[in-house]
Amino acid sequence: MTYLDCSAYDCCHNKGGACCLGCIDVQHAGENDAVCSSYCSNESYANAATDNAPGTAETDIRCNDEACRHLKSHICAARRVHIDESDPGPVCLTRSEHS
Repeated sequence: MTYLDCSAYDCCHNKGGACCLGCIDVQHAGENDAVCSSYCSNESYANAATDNAPGTAETDIRCNDEACRHLKSHICAARRVHIDESDPGPVCLTRSEHS
């Protein structure tokens, strides 16, 4: 599991910077971006199954960003991941290209 620090406070899954989902999906979104595709706006949708679930700082992260050095068999192997608000969507700031 990865420690997740999420600043997408308008996501219905965000509970004080933690996520109430046990696993999130991060998708490659262009040359230099990867975005959280599990994001769901508070205004557009509410999920009764997760709305009352407590947030947890540790979660599994599935990812398809082949350029990121933290990717291991479609799972993020970074110890800590930060998701932040951005124009393309909640973006993974931990993304680090292969050297």
